[in-house]
Amino acid sequence: MSIRVTRRDFLNGALLGAGALLLELPAPLKLFAQSQPTRGSAGIGDYAASNGNTAQVISAFRAIEKGDYKSLILDSIDTGEIYDFVVAGGGLSGLGAAYEFNRSSSKHAKCLILENHAIFGGAAKRNEFMVQGVRLIGPQASNAFGVIDRPGVPGYDIYGELGIPTEFEYGELPAGLKPLDFDATNFGYRLWFDSKSVGHFYAGKGQGDPGYWVAGLWGDKLSGAPYSEKVRKDFLRWRNIPERRYSGEDYGRWLDSMTYKDYLEKVLKLDPAVTRYADPVLASVAGLGCDVISAYTARQVSMPGFPEFLGRRSLKNSHWHSFPGGNDGFSRHFIKALIPDAIEGGRNFADIHNGPVRFPALDLEKNRVRMRLSSTVVRVEQKDGPRNDKNISIVYLREGRLYRLRARSLVMAGGSRVARKVVLGLPSGHADAYAQFHVAPILVVNVALTNWRFLYRLGVTACKWSDGFGFGCNIRKPMYVGDYRPPLHPDRPIVLTFYISFHKPGLPIGEQGEYGRKQLLGTSFAEFESLIVGQMKRLFAGTGFEEGKDIAGIILNRWTYAYVNPQPGFYFGKDGGTPPRDIIRRPFGHIAFAHAELNGHQHWVAAVEEGRRAAGQAMEGL
Repeated sequence: MSIRVTRRDFLNGALLGAGALLLELPAPLKLFAQSQPTRGSAGIGDYAASNGNTAQVISAFRAIEKGDYKSLILDSIDTGEIYDFVVAGGGLSGLGAAYEFNRSSSKHAKCLILENHAIFGGAAKRNEFMVQGVRLIGPQASNAFGVIDRPGVPGYDIYGELGIPTEFEYGELPAGLKPLDFDATNFGYRLWFDSKSVGHFYAGKGQGDPGYWVAGLWGDKLSGAPYSEKVRKDFLRWRNIPERRYSGEDYGRWLDSMTYKDYLEKVLKLDPAVTRYADPVLASVAGLGCDVISAYTARQVSMPGFPEFLGRRSLKNSHWHSFPGGNDGFSRHFIKALIPDAIEGGRNFADIHNGPVRFPALDLEKNRVRMRLSSTVVRVEQKDGPRNDKNISIVYLREGRLYRLRARSLVMAGGSRVARKVVLGLPSGHADAYAQFHVAPILVVNVALTNWRFLYRLGVTACKWSDGFGFGCNIRKPMYVGDYRPPLHPDRPIVLTFYISFHKPGLPIGEQGEYGRKQLLGTSFAEFESLIVGQMKRLFAGTGFEEGKDIAGIILNRWTYAYVNPQPGFYFGKDGGTPPRDIIRRPFGHIAFAHAELNGHQHWVAAVEEGRRAAGQAMEGL
């Protein structure tokens, strides 16, 4: 890719049009006309055809929602295939389910994974650029992990069996440059770790006032921040609560009875400025802000306000890691374990990370586990019959045609929005429980830079702000894997990553998610590009940022149903009722359900463990 990319980002442009039309937004043709980016790129490599949710995936889902396929089912093509186990969804939950099948079922049993995107991984995928001869990799969404090297820690067996390393090598700044701290992930700087290399930008008060930066906000006890003394004290108290504010044995249930906003403002009596600061941070890991998300969720994701808060550490000593492409490192290890020929090279970490995907090898008849890409499950019907009969009919869409096959057992691992729509005869309890699952979108933007000298001059590697588009961005210290060794130098290329939520405090929880999706899909690539570049100018113009010289490419990853939004009652139920997630965890015959959403806090271990649990349920008695 040249320094200034000018070719049209077909996928993002197509997604824009599909999203605008499907959501019946005004003036879709106008939006089409605006979808020509100046430097947009689909990227390079195996993942370039699958940035976020593609147009084809969104179109299929909207057709499912409207029931468009019902009249076409009889015309579906019978493949004649019969499988012992089918997984709908090739993200980490689906891969975890297939892994459990592979390790616990008969060696003669067969499994098929139906994945609706053009490559496996779900949200655990990468973006790749080539800038000035340097290959750069950034995460599309799912990101960050801790080393699991102790028995008893969730995920310990999988981590070891997959051969994930426990030690990693990172690039370092050359000698002679001023020292900077780097977040190895894309999340720690948002709230959980502090350093002089994390800068907070505060907007000016009027025209001609460019605003100013405050570095090391928390370590300096908010010195320089535009808050009153009372508000500063409230912020510090928020991060340093010494004890629980409830002595009952049902502490978790008590937290789950209220929103995080109510906990902050009514229980802790903190100023609303604290809530406003927390809103985008919480939304970046739970989809929406403090006004609708359970206080239990806030504790689960280690937000401040609880004695369990683990964020009072320096960025330099962070124990968190991220593969270059985020959690695609896990999805690739699963694929290598399930279908060894699907990734070129051996079973070592470098080969699995760097090897090209051999797409034809994924769906070979000889495979015990097969994966069929670009295949969206649109209908699942479980018929009565003998317990071991192959009585589950599965219809899927591929390349514009409907196909039909049969299975003895099935795991729905494609997320709550799909499962509730495609499984016929879903028990009323499951349907009612799914109605309590609200899901919000997120936008992940990777900006390939030719250099980051403008950040170096500021002395920061991560930035936060409260006024403008988004709320934070950062560059990462690159993890070195085999021959993937991009330089770490202010005058060399790097990836700057933004995570952008669409929360709208004040609206009901369901309306906030729909509002966000309309914003996500109804905004053209060119408009998003303008917002990103405009924000960068606002932040960095004073330190020499020049868009034409410094930006090499921009990739948008639109995730329409990224995060479940656990409202009060999600974990422990309301008025003594069963929590909705516990109902969904119950199998329906030989159909079981697996989504990271069921954990509330979505992360790679939770996704995998839900898949493994569901696989055992679906196959029980077969």
